[in-house]
Amino acid sequence: MGIETATLLAYAAVASATVGAGAAIYSGVQQRQAADDNAELALRQGVQEKDAAVAQAEKIRKAARAQAGAANAALAASGVSIGEGTPVRINEEIYRDSESDAYSTLLTGSRRQRTNNDQAGILTNQGNAAMTSGVINAGASLLSAGANYTKWKGTKT
Repeated sequence: MGIETATLLAYAAVASATVGAGAAIYSGVQQRQAADDNAELALRQGVQEKDAAVAQAEKIRKAARAQAGAANAALAASGVSIGEGTPVRINEEIYRDSESDAYSTLLTGSRRQRTNNDQAGILTNQGNAAMTSGVINAGASLLSAGANYTKWKGTKT
């Protein structure tokens, strides 16, 4: 193997390491971007979960008002006084049960949102770790190439 060929191979190794370093950084950037996009989706989904729970809780309350109105109408039609006694207790029970259901729905929505927010945080951390890994791998590739080049250069003198 002639000197020109050995020199060419050494430069090719350095160029290869440089390309490898660039690829490692690019991979880290892409992984981080994907993780950030997924984190954003998780945050949006959390907001949607909470909004859906709020809407469902309102439907539960609306149904309770309708049920209480129907109960009042039925009792009034039968001649029972609406503002006292059993009708009042019936309405109180309807509203108490509906508020319990509405609260449960809101609590579930809040928990789902919190879970999605936590997932978003995990995804963001994974993206940051991928980026850091890409930079470290790039640095290691360049250092290795530099060491090999220095070693080769030392054998030339």
